[in-house]
Amino acid sequence: MSSESYEPPLPATRASDADRDAVAELLRGAVADGQLELSELDERLAAIYAAKTRAELEAVTADLDREPAPRSAARPVLTLQTKSGSLKKDGYWTVPARIIAECSSGSIRLDFTAADCPHREISVEATAASGSVLIIVPHGWAVDVDDVSCTSGSASNRVNQRRDPDAPLVRVSGQVKSGSIIARYPRRSFSEWLRSVFGRGGDGRDRP
Repeated sequence: MSSESYEPPLPATRASDADRDAVAELLRGAVADGQLELSELDERLAAIYAAKTRAELEAVTADLDREPAPRSAARPVLTLQTKSGSLKKDGYWTVPARIIAECSSGSIRLDFTAADCPHREISVEATAASGSVLIIVPHGWAVDVDDVSCTSGSASNRVNQRRDPDAPLVRVSGQVKSGSIIARYPRRSFSEWLRSVFGRGGDGRDRP
């Protein structure tokens, strides 16, 4: 008989919430990089949040490239998350190439009107359970919401798709349950409305 003693296998290492969140971020990055289809994301997210061990987490991402692409390494990400509160990004701000907006029953407002945008395309990954995500863009920009799936809520794009040659495209993806995702231009002030109707003067006469 062999003199070697039997050693039972070590138990699998349990996964922590931080482990699951890290893998979830990896999956979202894989969607942005084109490794995963958006339709696959929900299924894999459900699998990682049901995983008990790190081995189960590794199985969910086994077919993905864990090395970030060079363009992704320096790409900043803005993450906005709210449960029942309100978050907004407006005024002057520098727009990153990727934005994550997750809203339970509150609201998130992304106003690009006065923002500095160095990118030709912006990826907005939006989730609205019973809340709302509002996207406001200047005239000349374009918005695409074709990759948003809705349960009983709505995704409304009120932006003219005739984009100026050098203007950015905001590509929105994600999921709406009973909430809403709305893309529109900024609303005109009352004085601007008067000028559009009556000309420069409120009485219908041009003013010098």
